[in-house]
Amino acid sequence: MTDFLYLDKRNFLATCGKLAASMFDPTQTIVIADFDGTFTKKEVLGKKTSSLMTVLVNDKYLGPAGTKACQDLFEQYYPIELDPHLDLMEKSRLMREWWLKTTAVLQQSGVTKQMLLEVCDSPLIAWRDELLDFLELLRSQRIPLIIFSAGGFGQLAIEYLLAKAGHFYEQVRVVSNRVVFDERDALVAIAEPLIHIANKTGAVLVQNQILSARPAQRQCLLLGDTLEDVQMIEGLDFDLVHKVAFSSHNLEHFQEKFDLVLPVDASYRQVIELFA
Repeated sequence: MTDFLYLDKRNFLATCGKLAASMFDPTQTIVIADFDGTFTKKEVLGKKTSSLMTVLVNDKYLGPAGTKACQDLFEQYYPIELDPHLDLMEKSRLMREWWLKTTAVLQQSGVTKQMLLEVCDSPLIAWRDELLDFLELLRSQRIPLIIFSAGGFGQLAIEYLLAKAGHFYEQVRVVSNRVVFDERDALVAIAEPLIHIANKTGAVLVQNQILSARPAQRQCLLLGDTLEDVQMIEGLDFDLVHKVAFSSHNLEHFQEKFDLVLPVDASYRQVIELFA
């Protein structure tokens, strides 16, 4: 494991003192966090599990043809997702295209609600170490948490996993894609507006009346694992924002956008210590 990195260590630690001093006041602080790869581990039992979709894409659920189709789409579009130089509008168009094509494969493969919940119960889906301690800290201090995810079946899965862990409490809001099922609980679509990595911005939270453009909480802790996750506060006016990422690739780009970059396999210990 590598050491965690600071954009400007002295400035970061100085402003952390300001953040910690008022962080426990729920009227002053809010947490906005990604889910896949941010709350969950990216590797479990020696297997990469960057998202719930990764677990879903196998022969057990999709059959050989569906699995291959999704894997081919992943190989085509994932490098685009990681490209820090691609024009944002073009990336947004391509990410939407990826999700629509993937959703069509899932529908054709006969994916059901029961399958999606079974994926949630997979041993390959695991919380980051000390993540639940972090959630308990937020609950006990009544600090609002918005989980903002571009996952294909995010709302269903995230709410199920949080409830299962006993942490789907009053201050938590999940903003993610919503699966549409038919009367037989078969997947038929992902409801519009579709959220993907390139359009997951604070403007979406304002448009959906999750937050005002100038939130009552004047300080924000942002948590993510992709370069685009900094956009989760785009269009929101805070007095102070701390941006924390989990990543071990493109570090020079992450250091440009985030205040603190933790190793890809890091626990939540350093995040919790921001509140100490």
